[in-house]
Amino acid sequence: MTGRSQGPRSAVLVLLLALVSAACSSGSDSDQGSGSSSSSPSKASDSSPSSSATHEQEHGDTVAVAATPREVRLLMEKLLGHHAILMVRLMRGSVDGEPEFVEAADGALQRNTEELSGAVSTVYGEETAAKFSGLWTEHVQSLTAYSKGVADDDDAAMDAAKADLDSYSAKYGEFISEVTEGELASDAVADDVGGHIQHLIDVTDAYAAGDYAAAFAGERTAYAAMFGTGKAISGAAVSPGSGELPAGFDSAPAELRSALGRLLGEHVELAFDATRAVVSGNAAAEAAAGALNENTQEIIAAMQGALGTKTGKEFSRIWAAHINAVVTFSVAVADADDEAQARARTTLDEFPRQLGAVLPAVSGGKVAADTVIAALRQHDQQLLQQVTAYAAKDYSTSHDLAYEGYDHMFAIANTLAEALEGSMAGSAPRGGAGTGGGGTAGH
Repeated sequence: MTGRSQGPRSAVLVLLLALVSAACSSGSDSDQGSGSSSSSPSKASDSSPSSSATHEQEHGDTVAVAATPREVRLLMEKLLGHHAILMVRLMRGSVDGEPEFVEAADGALQRNTEELSGAVSTVYGEETAAKFSGLWTEHVQSLTAYSKGVADDDDAAMDAAKADLDSYSAKYGEFISEVTEGELASDAVADDVGGHIQHLIDVTDAYAAGDYAAAFAGERTAYAAMFGTGKAISGAAVSPGSGELPAGFDSAPAELRSALGRLLGEHVELAFDATRAVVSGNAAAEAAAGALNENTQEIIAAMQGALGTKTGKEFSRIWAAHINAVVTFSVAVADADDEAQARARTTLDEFPRQLGAVLPAVSGGKVAADTVIAALRQHDQQLLQQVTAYAAKDYSTSHDLAYEGYDHMFAIANTLAEALEGSMAGSAPRGGAGTGGGGTAGH
């Protein structure tokens, strides 16, 4: 079974470009953000910048260091959200019959598991982290086995993987309940991780059936749900026994960073999905564009709500040009059109400078233009380099670049949060219910 389109690739590419262009031209005309489930009235009052809970080593590895409770939360949300995306991609690769891609995706998942274990270690110690790593890897392996069963149309293999995952949910629930000293009930945790597993199974089944719209909608759901899980687990970790969250854990600045991280992390991952679908002629290209469309509308609505109509519209225009240029570049890579690639690069070169003129102006001097420009330039380079590597079937390099690109978006989210705090027009993106928290979200 494969997701490769047998029709003319150019038709898929034109449709994708049209969808993304239409998405970027939309947005609210009011001072309040519209429609997005992640937007609600808020005014950040705790404007002290957050020091990073992680640092990037030479190859972009995220390493947990001593952190505040808020930083523990943001780190766990980021890592768990990334896990969901990486797992979806590996399972999708199995269905597409791409063993080399699956191998690279598995390497990225192992890296993510190591980082999750590192985060657990900072709170609970190395022994507990080692147990977590082994248990977490168990469900990754079972989900991988399920996707291989789907690819082979092997009902027995799928049933065996599901049985393993059912028993895993109970074991994981007991483990988390024990390490959190009962702050999270085992049944609630088991239900939550069971929901996570079902999301991934549903996404894989939909993709295999050719229902790509459902598959990408499910990917978005699976990703967002892990932010609710990350908040619940980290909340239990930083408030053992007391039941009270420490100051700053879910303050307005924390909610702002959480929501921006979720939206921008999803932006870059869906951009990876869409551009890869373009260059490979994958039949899922239109659905990938649709998912990117929905994320783009949420970002635009959130930023217009935070910045007001005039500045929000300027942000929307610049963001639209940015996404269109990325998609245009991917079309040019697919067509081996060097001149079109160069034109797209020229357009993208303008994006950091343009947005760098907007955000510092509303930050009251808290964020320098050079900081914004450097961060956005790196983002665009990661997008272009990963899709070029993917087109060359260098899946390992493409995954490495995408991994670093995801991490980098959370640094950009932090920069945006610093620019927005204290200067919002009355509404700003927030985490919480819109993230789709599962059974543990309410402890």
